[in-house]
Amino acid sequence: MGAKYDWLNGKASTTISVFRLERSNIKVSSPNNVLIPIGEQRTDGVEISGAAELGGGWRMLAGYAYLDATVTKSSAALQGKRATLTPRHSGNAWLTKDLGYGFGVGAGVNLVGARYADPANTVTLPGYVTADAMAWYRRGAFEAQLNLYNLFDKGYIVSAHGTSPNLNMPGAPRSVMATLRYRM
Repeated sequence: MGAKYDWLNGKASTTISVFRLERSNIKVSSPNNVLIPIGEQRTDGVEISGAAELGGGWRMLAGYAYLDATVTKSSAALQGKRATLTPRHSGNAWLTKDLGYGFGVGAGVNLVGARYADPANTVTLPGYVTADAMAWYRRGAFEAQLNLYNLFDKGYIVSAHGTSPNLNMPGAPRSVMATLRYRM
């Protein structure tokens, strides 16, 4: 269930959604690459996002998600535990500036909260914040864009399998991507 509201004569908008997801036959992999049946999981969540034209070529985008993910049917040891790899809180914010003559720049942050690596909730992966930046040039059907991801080269763990630190998946290091587009 959700709603969207445009305000300030269409220069800003806000959306909100409230949801419940129910999944059955959930399985997770163990450090031995064996699939372990968990059972059923329920996720109750709220997502809020907003966008606004701030004037002078400035534009802001932001979003936040709250997820309450719980194992609802499983063995007694896992019943009621938090679902693995699901942060309770996550969010993002971006600010862009149109510099004129087709040029623009932007920067943003992404936040992922702490989450559990194992079904028993004994190993916590720390939350992290990364920052990205971009610059672009647009003229007619042509567009060139340069993106810089993980601006400060933050080390973080994206995913993990249970209690083995050897199976942690690190997040991407700082990277650059150049894009050229021509729209026909």
